[in-house]
Amino acid sequence: MRLIFLNLLRKPLRTFLTVFGVAVALFLFCFLEAVLTAFNVGVNQSDASRLVVQHKESLSFLLPISYPQLVKQVEGVKFVAPAVWFGGLAQEPQPNGEMKEEFFAQLAMDLENYLPMYPEIKIKHDELIELMRDQVGCVIGKNIADRLRLKIGDRVVLRSTVWPRKEGSQPEIWEFTVRAIYTSDNPTFDLTMMFFHLKYFDEARLFGKGKVGILVVGIDDPANYERIAAAIDTRFQNSPFETRTVTEKAFNIQFVSMVGNLKMLLRSIGSAVVLTMLLVSANTMMMSARERTRDMGILKAMGFSDMHIFRLLIGESMLISGMGALSGVGLAALLVNVLGFNPKPDFFPVFYLPREALWSATLIAVATGVISGLVPAIVGMRLKATEALRSI
Repeated sequence: MRLIFLNLLRKPLRTFLTVFGVAVALFLFCFLEAVLTAFNVGVNQSDASRLVVQHKESLSFLLPISYPQLVKQVEGVKFVAPAVWFGGLAQEPQPNGEMKEEFFAQLAMDLENYLPMYPEIKIKHDELIELMRDQVGCVIGKNIADRLRLKIGDRVVLRSTVWPRKEGSQPEIWEFTVRAIYTSDNPTFDLTMMFFHLKYFDEARLFGKGKVGILVVGIDDPANYERIAAAIDTRFQNSPFETRTVTEKAFNIQFVSMVGNLKMLLRSIGSAVVLTMLLVSANTMMMSARERTRDMGILKAMGFSDMHIFRLLIGESMLISGMGALSGVGLAALLVNVLGFNPKPDFFPVFYLPREALWSATLIAVATGVISGLVPAIVGMRLKATEALRSI
């Protein structure tokens, strides 16, 4: 091990730059994985016991508010929660004291049926009681409460870009009272959403009264989802408002697919980064081995075996990759998972680096060390002491 360190210190600048290159490459790989995970967080958190009913043609078409009662009659259905996407903008305080309009997810929802379907959502009992009592009340996630600096009892003012009120001098302005702030035991659950009572919203909006966007359906057995989904769609077949019922996961996937094949794009970029890292590391090891032909000859003349030389060169390559992995992967994990860095909080409600990505980056570093050191190690192992000394 001492020889390995001494050899790396022969050219400290080159060693540092190689380690730095490996670290940057692995950091970028981890960051791309975090972005990909953020895009798929809704898909990954989907539950097989939840279905979503939407209009057969498109989400832009609404369904009658009477549908939940009909859907609840289907065997196997436990809960049905109609919902409408609100699409409002809130005033977010900035570090300089100014206010900026920011977007986050808001839904008008049948909270009595919706909340039991999501055990991930944790609300204090007294807050839940106040929420159900106040028809103008709302529940918001802890992260959005921190961003907007809101607490229980505060007012939330939203400027809707879709739904104007039927009364008031400023019909686009809606006001709600924070009655509950939800948290979650799941560290990756979205804590940037807001829910308020559908009944109040339906009575106050200017148009679309008696219509909802989707129905969130809780079923008793995930194994029966195909039968239940078919039964729901059959019930409304040939009606003016035909439905399409899918799993919650399939429903979330369609939003991810709207931005194209993002997974292939990010993975392609990640592969290019890893390949570049491998070439840089391999080039460094080849140069280092060529420069030390005389040293390897002397070591062999002193009695070092071929396997000793092989392990020495492989060890150098592995140590360079290991230091790069420790720096790059460690920095990414510290920045994202520990310090909670999020490059775009209003776009990525949840931003974290999954354990699988950390292991993948570590395995890539190990593979890079082995592959980049393999050729010079084999050459060094086969090198004859007399030939190495003759080359001086």
